[in-house]
Amino acid sequence: MRHLILIASICSLTAHAASAPQSPRSNAIKAFTATTADIASEAAPVSCAHPLDPLNGLEINLAVSLVKANPSTPKGAFFPNVVLNEPSKAEVMAFQPGKAIPREAIVEAFDRPNNALYRAVVDLKAKKIKSFSQLSPQTQPATFFTEYADILPVVSQDAQWQAAMLKRGVKPEDVYLDVWAGGDLTIPVDRNGDAVPEGTRIMRVLSFLRGNQPNPYDRPIEGVVVAVDMNHLKVLQVTDTVIAPVSTYNGKTTDIQHEPLSSLQSVQTTPGFQVCGHEISWQGWRFRFALLPREGLVLYDVKHENKGVLRPVAYRIGLSEIYVPYGLPDSNWVWRTAFDVGEYGMGRYANPLSTGADVPSNAKFFGARLADDVGGSVAFPRAVAVYERDGGLLYKRVDPTSVVQDRREARELVITANAWIGNYIYGVNYIFSPSGVLDARVDATGTTLNQGVNSISEGSVHGHVLDTAKSLDGGTALVAAPNHQHFFNFRIDLDVDGPSNRISESNVSGKASDLGNAFAADETLLADESQGRRTANINKARSWKVYSSDSKNSLGMPTGYTVLLGDTAVPYSASDFPARQRAGFVEYPLWATKYQANELYASGEYPNQGKVGEGVIKYSGNENLVDEDLVFWITSGLTHIPDVEQYPVMNTETVTAFKLVPYGYFHSNPALGVR
Repeated sequence: MRHLILIASICSLTAHAASAPQSPRSNAIKAFTATTADIASEAAPVSCAHPLDPLNGLEINLAVSLVKANPSTPKGAFFPNVVLNEPSKAEVMAFQPGKAIPREAIVEAFDRPNNALYRAVVDLKAKKIKSFSQLSPQTQPATFFTEYADILPVVSQDAQWQAAMLKRGVKPEDVYLDVWAGGDLTIPVDRNGDAVPEGTRIMRVLSFLRGNQPNPYDRPIEGVVVAVDMNHLKVLQVTDTVIAPVSTYNGKTTDIQHEPLSSLQSVQTTPGFQVCGHEISWQGWRFRFALLPREGLVLYDVKHENKGVLRPVAYRIGLSEIYVPYGLPDSNWVWRTAFDVGEYGMGRYANPLSTGADVPSNAKFFGARLADDVGGSVAFPRAVAVYERDGGLLYKRVDPTSVVQDRREARELVITANAWIGNYIYGVNYIFSPSGVLDARVDATGTTLNQGVNSISEGSVHGHVLDTAKSLDGGTALVAAPNHQHFFNFRIDLDVDGPSNRISESNVSGKASDLGNAFAADETLLADESQGRRTANINKARSWKVYSSDSKNSLGMPTGYTVLLGDTAVPYSASDFPARQRAGFVEYPLWATKYQANELYASGEYPNQGKVGEGVIKYSGNENLVDEDLVFWITSGLTHIPDVEQYPVMNTETVTAFKLVPYGYFHSNPALGVR
């Protein structure tokens, strides 16, 4: 399943491994060069401006220019992350349209030769740096655009790598290089026997046969992995182990043919939703959105409106991490434990959405602008889409005396974005219903991360053989895909009728009765964070109720929402496996913690080559959860045992991440308002 292609992933440029090392990044930025007027026009209208609006191009440029001018900033530094420093909850909740808006940016500066990361907070209104500090030694930012261009000539010109290709009958110039973050496998000494300093920034590179064929991921070159010291841009190690025939499969099929379908259009004269800057209003729902470099699509300030009264549901919802471990016990595979959000970024690799495939023809598109890593910004066209769709039957009943039917269509509002993380495409979808329900779903498609094998038995122990094709030497090549898992963690800052909430766990069980048919749901208040680490239990129909501490419904009961888990998975790697320990959030499908403004990521702020015990493991202690501002960390999962029907391209696997369902929040069924 995998990974990052270089900056070319932004603009669909192609780079061959052994091509002259001309930076694809420079070409990419040219493709998205915009004038100052163009960038300024991207800002929201003044009447729609809000403290949580993402940074626009002018703000990005200003923030980086101020940091560059700072005498403490190392010369030649890269800027792998520039993002809004979100105002405090209190400031946002007190904001009134038309009032002054505080605007601050967080700017990270990376001194690559010295392996040092700095963090600045910039006041954009005052045009000054509020704070500037070096982070703890060896802290690594996520992979950034320039590295994907810089690493290509380092690998393609390496004699040992070239020899490994030729040994397999592959011309080096026909190879596609796939670049990954370093993972957990340490390199104590380099290939010359010299010690590798602890914390050296490492990236690893896989090889696939490109040639003139589409999609190189279908043609893995097995047994060769290159580890590169990114601080000094030099090869540390070339592993050259098993040799397997290299497939020449061209990505086409002739054994399955269907008649083409006629065009299917979603026709809508007038959208049912309203847009004001980054705010969407629809069927009582009102929320804001942004595309952020790391998390991708984030929802803010989710509320429900009734008769002019706006009631809070959630303050912030975002995809916190995707952890993907592979289950092949091989030294060339054990390090492939991707942290797709923290090591790469859903926003940085946002893929343009297209009508008729990603979204229907009635979708409205929104662009985004994110920082590059050298001081400018890059436009991402069609990065987010919003559309309405038919959801089937919302409800139906028949009057028993008049036989009149009362029925409504289940219209849904979907806001979506997707990211191209190498061989996988991830789509994140938030689905709003007029019934007050909010669903989150993740789509996974693309190409499996494939392995060259020498026999069907070899490829069938920890995976599945997918294809047999002609090899480069005229013989037979077998391609397999190893078993792996995807864990999706969402951070949900619920504010049900305000920030003061409490949570109870509901477990259904049978009750003793003379008639033998009794069962009931038992509710247990979760008092503190130590009790907020919860497992799924299908035998108990386990769910969680989040109640307002202050608001009551017409029955005198606290207003609330039910939190339902979606598709869950248990980790199969050993409990002491280093990557699993870094992804500690997978140990429970639900964690509840007390809100802290700086606790945003389940795997910690800097998971790239990060330490064990960061993220939600650290956030979850013993703090009180009763009548507090609560955050929920929900992990859904997909255990992927590949099969032949997923080659050469994988049909979309949809994972239900979670569902928020009103529980006494409304006075009656809100869907009665649907006309």
